[in-house]
Amino acid sequence: MSLFENLREGDLGKIMARGKQASFKPGERIFTEGDEADYFYYVMSGRVSLFIDKFHTKEEIRLAQAGDWFGEMAMFNGNRRTANAASQEDATCLTVARPEFMELLDSEPDLREKILAIINRRNEELVLKEKLIDADGMSDQDTHISIKGDPSLRESAMLRERYESVVDRLLPELVVRFEDLLLNRSPHRIMIGFNNGEIRIATVLDPFCEEFHPVVRLLDESYVDRHFPKIDYAHKASLIRQIYQGIRADDFFAALPEYLHHGYDRYFSHWEPVPPEQIRQILSKLPTLRSIPNFYVRSATIGILKDAIHMQFNCDGTHIVSAHGYERFLRENL
Repeated sequence: MSLFENLREGDLGKIMARGKQASFKPGERIFTEGDEADYFYYVMSGRVSLFIDKFHTKEEIRLAQAGDWFGEMAMFNGNRRTANAASQEDATCLTVARPEFMELLDSEPDLREKILAIINRRNEELVLKEKLIDADGMSDQDTHISIKGDPSLRESAMLRERYESVVDRLLPELVVRFEDLLLNRSPHRIMIGFNNGEIRIATVLDPFCEEFHPVVRLLDESYVDRHFPKIDYAHKASLIRQIYQGIRADDFFAALPEYLHHGYDRYFSHWEPVPPEQIRQILSKLPTLRSIPNFYVRSATIGILKDAIHMQFNCDGTHIVSAHGYERFLRENL
């Protein structure tokens, strides 16, 4: 949605009166991600593609056609471009420079108030879209994000001989232990280092830090009892909500920009932990994950706060999947 979509015709006329006409040839780059945002554009004729380079993939955000505005958000905020724009065919645009636009808003308080209200809504939407994993995680989505690593490592990864690590030898017992930790004890996130036997655990007792534990010690019941007190899953979720409520009650939160305040307030108010059955299903497939022929998993991170499983591979790549995406990932690669 354009900033100006819901403005009256008279307001739009005031903005357009400050524009200058510019023409672009097919395929011509209008601006590039990282450029200074000095103008925004109204398409008079032709079509303009707005896209981002998401790792190794070109992803079109929107196709602006005659009557559409684009580029106004970054320009209004005084930021650099966060996307690219290129004409798909011969295109003519009306370009409005930032100084002229800001001068107009200074002279038109009602128009400025309307624009600021829309800016807040748009920023809230962008905060969610720009994150790889949004505030709500990936719940109920069959989502799979792949981030490629060093090409030289990818080419040689499958040529290297696999070896059975201490985690591999103990994995059936560890799956039971990880389930106990996440569902019945204080941890809310576990990172499993399959190759080196390193287990990193975050608990509700110290939620912002990770503890490092040798994998063998986690099979020692007395060790687990010393470090990870038992707590009912619903009670653990309640503690996490209390932490969120504490953040909401602080003056820092009250002073956040409206788009952040509203977005996180909604998340804090409606947050729910990952359903226990999903945790069980994810953990039960860890032996399968480790044995996939064309993927040599190095680590996996599983938690109860968001439905997102983070996996790293010896080819230096990363995959982030939802519970549904995890099931499909396994099916497609077995």
